[in-house]
Amino acid sequence: MNNGRGPAQVEDTNGPQQWYASLPFVTRNWFTAAVLGTVLANFGVIPVDKIYYSYEIVKDEFEIWRLFTNFFFMGSFELGTLIQIYLLYQYSMNYEANSGFNTGGGGGTADFIFMLVFGMIGLLVTGTLFSLGPFYGSQLVNYVMYIWCKRDPTAQVNIWGFPIQAMYLPFALLILQVFMGNPYILTLQGYAIGHVYYFLAEVLPKVNATMVLHTPQFLISKFGVGEYVQPRPANGMDAVAGGGGGRPAAAANNTGGGHNWGRGGQALGR
Repeated sequence: MNNGRGPAQVEDTNGPQQWYASLPFVTRNWFTAAVLGTVLANFGVIPVDKIYYSYEIVKDEFEIWRLFTNFFFMGSFELGTLIQIYLLYQYSMNYEANSGFNTGGGGGTADFIFMLVFGMIGLLVTGTLFSLGPFYGSQLVNYVMYIWCKRDPTAQVNIWGFPIQAMYLPFALLILQVFMGNPYILTLQGYAIGHVYYFLAEVLPKVNATMVLHTPQFLISKFGVGEYVQPRPANGMDAVAGGGGGRPAAAANNTGGGHNWGRGGQALGR
């Protein structure tokens, strides 16, 4: 019954704003930066020659922003770029929402941020040594995808309609790259750094009881143990990218066991 208050309105719980606000903290911010960086660079708002990575320019001209901006340009407007952005969203969300490897922050947001920083440093160092780059956005996506496959090897994914377990996904994608004549060295770079992280974060502690990787305490202090949950602003809307302040989720929300890893039947390469 309307009671004279005008047309009744049904709240849209599945709209773009609600979807965006529902993304985990790191995924939301990384996805936003990649989309904005790619769009603004393609439209010439941000000159591409000001954001790519160059060791010489960083060293000689101290343009240190290049250490970060190169990760947020995914390529020119084409199908491959859209696929990379989709994969960023897909595997970053899968990894973050279902608890990652624990390097001190309970496998939560702080650990994921530390994992991304580790990957960025590894990609820049190897890229400098072997003259790769000058953009490392797709390599960072491959890095996260490889680690997610190690974290949840039995998750079911689809690659062009063919169901496979996640443990085989990196190899399947690499074979496709070779078969299609695409450059695969950059894909291997992401996998290699991902394997180093996996070995240090998961294998070595089990074999040697040695913890090599430790999430910095300031990240744990900021984001807490487990998944970070941003506070809801005064208007009741979910917080979106950016924004300081917040409270960490209780550690009890992220204890081991019982995680629902992966979302079965995810399609790739459509």
